[in-house]
Amino acid sequence: MTQLYWQVYLNLERELLGLADTIFINDEQQDVYSMRIADLLIRTVIEIEALAKELYLTNGGAVVPDEEMYFDTVCMAHLDGLWNLDKKVVQVVSPSIYFEKEENKEFCPLHKASKRGTSSANWNKAYQAVKHNRVKELSKGNLKNLIHGLAALYVLNLYYRDERINSLSSSDKANVNRGFGSSLFAVKIHRENGLRADGIYTKSADYDECVYIEDHEPTSKKTAMEAMVSLNEYEKTATIAELEKQIREKASRGEQITQEWIDTVKKGIISKIFPIKDFKLGKQITDGLSHLRYDIVLNKKQY
Repeated sequence: MTQLYWQVYLNLERELLGLADTIFINDEQQDVYSMRIADLLIRTVIEIEALAKELYLTNGGAVVPDEEMYFDTVCMAHLDGLWNLDKKVVQVVSPSIYFEKEENKEFCPLHKASKRGTSSANWNKAYQAVKHNRVKELSKGNLKNLIHGLAALYVLNLYYRDERINSLSSSDKANVNRGFGSSLFAVKIHRENGLRADGIYTKSADYDECVYIEDHEPTSKKTAMEAMVSLNEYEKTATIAELEKQIREKASRGEQITQEWIDTVKKGIISKIFPIKDFKLGKQITDGLSHLRYDIVLNKKQY
């Protein structure tokens, strides 16, 4: 059933892109409106309502009467608390749309999606207005509100599908298509910042904006961390041995040994790359660090 909502989304996406056959969709055309655009907006937000409720119920939302299960203040508020959906960024990447302004090319479609009335997202306010008074409010059924509403539906679909890409190499993970099946939109992937010896995941400033994250595949991560521990122990032992050697040589010359000198020598030693003569140890370290694999998974505030 995870494909049911996705197929509806793809149909809506195709219809929006079909508008580009007759409308040159750029920054100046976002206020263009029509009955067809208004109809697409209504259909899009109806899907958002249904999918928000589905995600709410399947991800720990409290069961309440149907008339109290508001998609925005109840369902979206719960999902925001789980995954920070209001901060997730979507990028318009279709070659059929000619946006140049950054705020049109990249935005957070679910920002204020958990609010109601005048405080809610513009696409939701437009939907409510057009739904209740289509003749008077038709101008709100415009391209901008449709694109932002469809982007919101896109993000919800990605979380509902909950797909992951497993066991990628360093080169493979860099080539993952950030559209994840969309021809219109793409999302940000949080790039891992290197494996730490303590295993702690390092987050960049844009972590909350990313719908997906690169994570270390568990088995290869364990092997790599073991290799890092071995490398650290080797470097520590080699540093001590080299420092003691230089101290003995300096003492044999009758030269004074100061803490300042020791600190300077230690820094010089640490900056060197020690050749690993133990073949087994060298292989463990090389294999462990070079064979690290990656998973691309949804950002669910794991870290």
